[in-house]
Amino acid sequence: MNRFILFAVISALTGCGPSDERIVGPYLLTHIDTQQDMYLCFELPEGNCVGRIQKTVFAVGWDDRYIVAKRHPDNDRKVVQYFFLEMAKDSRYADPSMSVTGPMSEESFSRHARLLGLPSFTKTIPQLE
Repeated sequence: MNRFILFAVISALTGCGPSDERIVGPYLLTHIDTQQDMYLCFELPEGNCVGRIQKTVFAVGWDDRYIVAKRHPDNDRKVVQYFFLEMAKDSRYADPSMSVTGPMSEESFSRHARLLGLPSFTKTIPQLE
């Protein structure tokens, strides 16, 4: 009986934990409960994560200066919004509005990409696309 209870508790905990994937430096692609909650965050030294680009992020790319992201706001797949984050302007204390540009349309993002040399999207989560 004790083994069954222990197994049930472990199974419940492993299904509800956060899922993190390091993108670059302190930046993580993470979600809490479901992948539809996927967002980009800045990881603090104590392990907390401060949101930078909210859900539902489904594609990212990066280089040594920028992170680019595409999202469906609140998992509305009819809408695609584009963002870029300038890492040099970001820190654990920074207001995200100082380092994140967006949301913007694909056309506006393409103009910024040409002017600033933004990186390509290199990681896509197909089930969220």
